[in-house]
Amino acid sequence: MRRIALLGLGLAALQAGAADFAGRWSGMAAIPGRELPVVVDLARDASGAWAGSLIIPGIDVKGAALHDIQVVGDEVRFDAGDALGPAPYGPTTFAARLGNDGRLRGEMKQAGNAAPLTLARTGEAQVEYAPKSGPVAAATEGRWVGEFELGGFPRKVTIDIANRGKEPAQVDFVVVGKQTTKIPVDFVAEEDGVLRIASQIYRIVFEGRVSPGRIDGSIDVGPQEIPLKLRRPEKS
Repeated sequence: MRRIALLGLGLAALQAGAADFAGRWSGMAAIPGRELPVVVDLARDASGAWAGSLIIPGIDVKGAALHDIQVVGDEVRFDAGDALGPAPYGPTTFAARLGNDGRLRGEMKQAGNAAPLTLARTGEAQVEYAPKSGPVAAATEGRWVGEFELGGFPRKVTIDIANRGKEPAQVDFVVVGKQTTKIPVDFVAEEDGVLRIASQIYRIVFEGRVSPGRIDGSIDVGPQEIPLKLRRPEKS
C-alpha cells in the first residue's frame, strides 16, 4: 500500500509541475522570405486528453485538427497531419518550450525544413473539433455529375455516393480537367437537406442543397468559391 501511495504522490507531483498549455496561442513562424501567422488552440477534453486545432491564415488553413499532442514538463509537441499539403511533404510537426516570459518558442517542421516559431497566449482556447461523417439520405445515393471552371479551364465532376449502414457514406469524387484526379474524401454528411463533402488534403469542399434530381451548391478550391450544380446523369 505504501508503495502504491508513493507512486500516486509521484504522479501527482509530475502533473503539478507540468506547464499549463491550455489556451489560444498566436504568433509567427519565420519561413524563408517572410513571417507566417500561426494560431494554435489547445485544450483538454472531458476525459482529460489534449485536443487542439491550427489556423494559418496565410495559406488558408482553418481549424485543422492537431494529432499526437504530447505535453512533458514545459514542452509540448504535436503534428497537423496533411494540413499544409499532401504527401510527399509529410506531416507538419511542432515542438516548443514554454519560457519564463510565458511565450512558446520552438520549431515548425515539414519535409526536412524547419522554421523558428514564437507564440504568445492570447486568450481562451477555441478548439475547432472535427465534425463526424455519416450516412446520407437514401434519395441522395447514386451518381451525380456537373462541371465548373477553374483558371479558365472547364472541369467535369462525377460524384458517386453509397451508404454503408450506420457507417459514413462511401464517396468517389472524380474531377476531370487536363488530367483525371480522384479526390480523397475525409468528410461526408447530410443535414436538413444540405450535403457537404470535404477533402482536407486537397482543401476542397463541396456544399449544396439537395432537391429531386439536382444539388445546387458551390465548391471551394483553396480560397476560391465557385458555383457548382450537380444533376443525375442522362440515361444512355
